[in-house]
Amino acid sequence: MATKKRVPMQVAPEFEIRIKDLQKAIMQKQGEKVSMRELTKEISISTDFKALEKKLLGIGNEDFKLNLDRRKK
Repeated sequence: MATKKRVPMQVAPEFEIRIKDLQKAIMQKQGEKVSMRELTKEISISTDFKALEKKLLGIGNEDFKLNLDRRKK
């Protein structure tokens, strides 16, 4: 029975470099190696990430006024 090999997620080289730099900084500060999986999990549950998603999707925090008063002015 053949097993399927793991395929790494395709990311931009700049993003990969920044994640690896973050790993090094955490290791220097805390003395423990945090995996890429744990880092990306923390990023994905961040409120800043949710704001970035909205920005990329074009969903802004647009304020609009809705007038439900049907009386003539």
